[in-house]
Amino acid sequence: MMIQIKPQLLVSFLLFIMISFSCGKKDIHLDLTSNDWEVVKIKKQGESTYTKAEESYILKFTKEQTYSINLDVNECFGDYEITGSGSIIVGQMGCTEVCCDSEFATTLSDLFPKMTSYYRKGDELIFEGDGKIILKEK
Repeated sequence: MMIQIKPQLLVSFLLFIMISFSCGKKDIHLDLTSNDWEVVKIKKQGESTYTKAEESYILKFTKEQTYSINLDVNECFGDYEITGSGSIIVGQMGCTEVCCDSEFATTLSDLFPKMTSYYRKGDELIFEGDGKIILKEK
């Protein structure tokens, strides 16, 4: 007796296998202070598409649990705390008020303190929380 496999079932299984192998592994064991990080793109909570960074925004973490990020014109800073593997609490930002940052920079500065987790996937550092921020090593 020969068992017949439905084509839809076979295609679904193969698609699942391909997706499983194409997704890189998440690395939560990461020293954030080991590099400077450049923002690649951001996505606000509830939005389906990312907004790419048109300028260079560099995020730096120190071992003293502080961070800084340069925007278009202003420099912002704050505290952070690693609360577990891949878990972070980002304190509210303080920023210089020289002039006018772009809409992207303003959104980024509003979004970053809302991040609650991070991981590395390939060459990207990904923050998630109320939205998402994708960065790369500088």
